[in-house]
This record gives sequence, C-alpha cells and structure tokens, in this order.
Amino acid sequence: MKLILSFFTLVAINLNAQVHKLEKIWETDSVIAVPESVLPVKDILYISLIDGAGWTADGKGGVGKLSRDGKIIDTVWITGLNAPKGMGLANGKLYVADINAIVEIDPANGTVTKSYPVEGAKFLNDITTDASGKVYVSDTGTGIVSVLDNGAVSAYLTGVNGVNGLLSDGETFLVASFSGGTLNTVDASKQVILKADSVENADGVEAIGDGGYLVSSWNGKVTYVAADGTTKEILNTTGEKNQSAADIEYISSKKLLLVPTFFGNKVVAYELGN
Repeated sequence: MKLILSFFTLVAINLNAQVHKLEKIWETDSVIAVPESVLPVKDILYISLIDGAGWTADGKGGVGKLSRDGKIIDTVWITGLNAPKGMGLANGKLYVADINAIVEIDPANGTVTKSYPVEGAKFLNDITTDASGKVYVSDTGTGIVSVLDNGAVSAYLTGVNGVNGLLSDGETFLVASFSGGTLNTVDASKQVILKADSVENADGVEAIGDGGYLVSSWNGKVTYVAADGTTKEILNTTGEKNQSAADIEYISSKKLLLVPTFFGNKVVAYELGN
C-alpha cells in the first residue's frame, strides 16, 4: 500500500510541476512604436520597433531600450531600419532581422556597423544565435532559415512553411511555424521533427529550463509546451484590443516572461510560476 501511495504521490508531484501560470509584474506605457521583439543584454532590454506596417521597407523602424524593470530609456536609440523584428546577440554585437537583411549593431556606441543582405529574402522574421557565434534568421515568406557565419550568409534549412520563431537551445534547434501552428525540432541531418501542434499563429519560442518551452501566438496567446510535447495555454489576451503576443523573451534568473504587444505599443512582463 505504501508503494502504491508513493507512486501516485510522485505522479501528482510531476503533474503539478508542469502546471504553469503567469502573473503580471509590470507593463510599459503605450508609447513604444509597434514592438515586435525583446532581447535582454546585461541591464538593458532592447526592443525592435516596427513603427508601421510589418512588411514595408519604409525606414521608419528602429531599436529602443528599456530598463530591466520596464522604465523607458530611449525609444529612438537606433533609427532608419525597415520593419525590424527578431534580435540576437553574438560576438558582442546585436543582430536584427530587417525585411531582407541582417543588420549588425554595436551596442557600445549605438551604431549600425554592417548589413548582410539575404539573397531572395521576402520577410525576414526571427533571429537566434548559437554558442559558436552563428546567427540564424527565418524567412516567413520563403520558408527558409539562413545562417550568418564568418561574414557569409547561406541557406541552413529550407521548405519549412511559414517558419517564424527560432531557438538554438544547446544541442537542440527549434523552429515554430506561423502558418502551420507547430513547434518542431531539427536534428543533425536537418530533418524537421514535429514536437507540438495546435499552437495557432506561432511566433516566438523560449526555453524555460525544465525541458519545456513557451511559444507565443501573434494573436495574443502563450502556450507551454512540455518536454513530451503536450501543451497548455497559459496566457490569452485575444479579448483585449491590440494586445498581441509577438516575439517573446524569457529571463530564467527572474522567471520573467516579456511580451511585446505589437499594435498595443507596449511591453508586458509576467512572472512564471507553478
């Protein structure tokens, strides 16, 4: 009997460990010009600012800065970009996905240092970087993931319909498909393997350290994907006007989820708990 009780107690503990919830900690004022992505670097939160339509090369986009507690530092730190979206840090430089190029920025002095055109790109979207300093960018318009390595851009993965969110998580590479509503892993032979489906309008993907991931849905949802691929919706703001959930970020040391709200013109921070 004790063994049976211990077994069910262990099962209950394991199930409870996977039940996550979000509590709002702070939100900015609605003064951020169409935020699409957030990236924490030391004490700064960098925000990509589309400031217009998400597919237009109008030169209105840029990058802004917040403090870690959501205070506005600079909403015009970088200007002159074209609908910038995903961001990543590699080799001390900030990389931003423009519509058809990867833009390199020096965070130390706030200047654009290089731009790497991506041949044939239609709608560059998310960026992730790996431990070796490679920069990967998704093209939702072509289904291609390209890689910037040693100053050269080449195709890394092709044929991923509606590819959006990217994450290099140690030995695991993940891609989220916007049109397919899926989260997938990519193996060493570049085979795309389904991990979870029914994640509508999948956008950003973040690891939370328990083998599971958070995946945002652009229309205003965040879904927890457990290590075994089961899913649970933990945020739904679809009933709130202009409250999207674009390319999210997770700060594991603070258990803090950062949600850029796109047309909501603000960033919202939630604490992740059980």
